[in-house]
Amino acid sequence: MKKYILLPLLGLSLITCKKGEEEPRIPETVTAAFDQDVDLRYRQQALVPTANQPELTVQLTDLSYSFCPKNVRCFIADFVWPTVKITDAQGQVQELRQLGKVVHTYNPAWTDTASVRANGRRYVVQYTRYNLDEYSREEPQKEDITVTIRITKPN
Repeated sequence: MKKYILLPLLGLSLITCKKGEEEPRIPETVTAAFDQDVDLRYRQQALVPTANQPELTVQLTDLSYSFCPKNVRCFIADFVWPTVKITDAQGQVQELRQLGKVVHTYNPAWTDTASVRANGRRYVVQYTRYNLDEYSREEPQKEDITVTIRITKPN
């Protein structure tokens, strides 16, 4: 009799038991200054401050990337093309999609710039380089990549 009760209970426990999905961790917001490099990870944002509130909020919203596996010769060089969302003090949002896509080089220390208009003035967003966590070289995920961006406020 015990066998007949135990078997359905075991089956029921297997059905109700499922692996919990972890939500991706959002990195901590950082503070940046104009004309200085800021490193951003996937979904991380930087506040470019003024005296009382952020003048701009810059968030790394997406990454397109490809890395050649170790000890393999690839036809296409490694690349990282970030998508950056810029929000001004009034809440207007602009998105710069796939910065660096027009630049073709074999050096990750290259520069791509884009101009945005926010807060009634012009800003220059400069994507200078990317870094990949070495331990994740074989199968990198978006969370393993850091991009360096610089915001300039021309006169």
